[in-house]
Amino acid sequence: MPQLAIPDGTLAYLDRGTGPPVTCCHGFALAAASWTEVAAAAGPGWRWLLPDHRGHGRTRVPAAASHSLEAGAEDVLRLWDAVGAERSHLLGYSMGGRLALTLAVRAPERLSSLVVVSAHAGLEADERPPRRAADRAWARRLRREGVGPFADAWEALPLLAGVARRSRRARARLARLRRRSRPEGLAASLRDGGAGAMTPVWERLATVTCPVLVVAGAEDPRYRAHAVRLAARLPHGRVAVVPRCGHAVPAERPYLLGRMLREFLRSVETDRG
Repeated sequence: MPQLAIPDGTLAYLDRGTGPPVTCCHGFALAAASWTEVAAAAGPGWRWLLPDHRGHGRTRVPAAASHSLEAGAEDVLRLWDAVGAERSHLLGYSMGGRLALTLAVRAPERLSSLVVVSAHAGLEADERPPRRAADRAWARRLRREGVGPFADAWEALPLLAGVARRSRRARARLARLRRRSRPEGLAASLRDGGAGAMTPVWERLATVTCPVLVVAGAEDPRYRAHAVRLAARLPHGRVAVVPRCGHAVPAERPYLLGRMLREFLRSVETDRG
């Protein structure tokens, strides 16, 4: 797995395929490889740039360093510069979706298109303090119990119940990915990059003028509502709802998401001429 030197550590990433770049930002407690099924379903003709974000996988950044979404967005920009990607399609799920939105308003000129899956652009002011408290509690549990027990509890969350529909082999693969990270890294990610810590970007979404697809699972009503709100704020945003699917769309229905992604990306490339 290639390693890119960044100011406060090293960023691990996968770089696969040839064609227009597609950069994928994974969810919390996952890693770059969580996108491989989606990428396979999207088919050939794309260059997949898949980073392990701060606190996750094989990326190494001191726990005391910033693990904010803004820092993660800067990492992706450095990756694009290092591999010669002047522009990229950008895809993000959950935490990675919030990172992708943070990057989109930071550098909209670098995006060919944006796909946001099961994410929002920041919580309301009264929602942030209780969410920060909950994230701090998860972080304490991580430090106290380690990644294994934490991952067991995280996978049992009702939000992720739809993953149980996958085969035992697929679930085991996801479980292994969750256990690749270090507890101090995941705790730092919750501290700085959790939903309660995110600086909302709703008011800046109008600057994102590329085509945008906002995806949510049919069985995830809260994030379907977020998707509608996001699409309404984005000049060229539209909503796609994945049937028989909850929050964890890339894990629950990766092949359908991959096909949806292929159609969307092809339409964007065709329109660009």
